[in-house]
Amino acid sequence: MFSENNHLLQEVLCAFVFNPNANTWDSTYFGKYFEAIQELGFKEKQEQKGLEVKFEFKVDPAKKIPEPSYNEAEPKMLFKNAEKNYAIIMANSYISFHKLAPYERWESMMADQIIPGLERYFKIELGKELMQVQMLYLNRYEFSEHEKLSERFSFIPSIEDFGIGKERNLFLQSQYDLEPNLLMQIQITARLTEKNTKEVFLQCSCTGTNHDQKRNWEEIAKQVHDQNNLVFHKITKR
Repeated sequence: MFSENNHLLQEVLCAFVFNPNANTWDSTYFGKYFEAIQELGFKEKQEQKGLEVKFEFKVDPAKKIPEPSYNEAEPKMLFKNAEKNYAIIMANSYISFHKLAPYERWESMMADQIIPGLERYFKIELGKELMQVQMLYLNRYEFSEHEKLSERFSFIPSIEDFGIGKERNLFLQSQYDLEPNLLMQIQITARLTEKNTKEVFLQCSCTGTNHDQKRNWEEIAKQVHDQNNLVFHKITKR
């Protein structure tokens, strides 16, 4: 059985989204936060830039295909603690805590990363009015090309069960409402490699919304972790 405690997870992420209208923001906060977390072992920072592609649809018979416009995406900053395989991504009203393999357990991630990281985030006057918390597991597997994925995972249909066809590549994505404030997202991709093996990526994500602004971050973080961990176990328990 795969579990969160046997070091198989490639990456674990816990992200927090706050109300941008309730928080002041400019790029100087990157420097303020980096200074605050250096004592936690974060010695590297790297700005992440990108482009946002937007399509504007107009009723124009002369244009059958909308022309995209490209805008510079809002910058993010990546902070790294290479010694412990920790990372933090920070943007306007957003912060996420990442643990790369080996991942030990939720209690350790909370105590060693999330709590001290958020304490310093709040101290620089950010993090007002929590809107959402997301928990995500990402894992990679490699199996023999002859092994059916439906025998490894409990969430995958197999046309071979009908006595026809042969499994090659796979892309499966789904969303589910769990409790009134929870959204579960599952994505599984698989491909045949040049080594005649199947490379599989499994991503499980649970997002909790703070609809009434009456719940604190610890409560929602535990809620999304517990549900995400439960679904991950159900899928990978074979």
